[in-house]
Amino acid sequence: MWFKNCFIYYLSSEFEHSQDSLEESLENQSFKEIGRQETDAYGWVSPLGRGHENLVYSANGAFLLSMRKEQKVIPASMVKEALEERVAQIEEAEGRKVYGKEKATLKDDILSLLKPKALTKSSHIYGYIDTRHELLVVNAGSASAADAFIELLIDSLGSLGAVRLMGEESPGAIMNQWVLGDLPSDLELTGQFDLQDPKDDRVIKIKGESDLELVKELLDDGFWVQKLGIRREEEFSAVLTSDLLLKSLKFEDELLKENDDIDSQATGPDGKLARLDADFVLMTQTMAQFIKELMQHFKVNTDKE
Repeated sequence: MWFKNCFIYYLSSEFEHSQDSLEESLENQSFKEIGRQETDAYGWVSPLGRGHENLVYSANGAFLLSMRKEQKVIPASMVKEALEERVAQIEEAEGRKVYGKEKATLKDDILSLLKPKALTKSSHIYGYIDTRHELLVVNAGSASAADAFIELLIDSLGSLGAVRLMGEESPGAIMNQWVLGDLPSDLELTGQFDLQDPKDDRVIKIKGESDLELVKELLDDGFWVQKLGIRREEEFSAVLTSDLLLKSLKFEDELLKENDDIDSQATGPDGKLARLDADFVLMTQTMAQFIKELMQHFKVNTDKE
């Protein structure tokens, strides 16, 4: 349940749904098994996992959601081989060349034959809506996965005022200053740096605190911080990107242990739910405080129209 990658959005309008009304809206886009001729399928499932029906889990003013994605796995090499064989058969039988449009049609026909027999792979993308702090956070490994989550949520609700964090000043310039000595007092550097040369977009990756002087020299030469490893003591470490994403998020043992006593007080399904509730509250509170400070550091304007 602890998030590893965070795409962060602020809500530009008040989120008016209750748990019940949100649940009702998501039901229209609940997950349905992928069709024989479909390539992929998206839909909402219970964030509590198998055996649970509720599509929304609520705690401390935050709603946890889970999107299931299912894809047919058809190796490109298999399609290519089948297409080449089919083209060769036509050219030999009819004594003519097969060109672009006809090849595209043949490829579509091959895919139609392969889809019903193809294996499927599935994945889950989690996100939560923090109504108290007007935030939406999606745990996704890529921008396309985060976009799919947001698009499904918009389809379910009809509209959603969610805006990715964007600073009034260049995040790269501010992170440059952090490395050069102006780091906020509650943060420390972990020694991971991705630096970009604006002249040719060349990126240099550096790991190791001992290379900090080299990093500063590159910044003096005009490089910009693209990714920066940071740590909040006793809370988490992560890589902060210049588009204000958190990647490779790892919560500290000191924070994770705060709810250890819950395990000894309850067992079975009730115990698991109690631990999930406590962990979810702890994570959302920790992230809300950090995101608030992040928005201040990078001068994110959240004024509502």
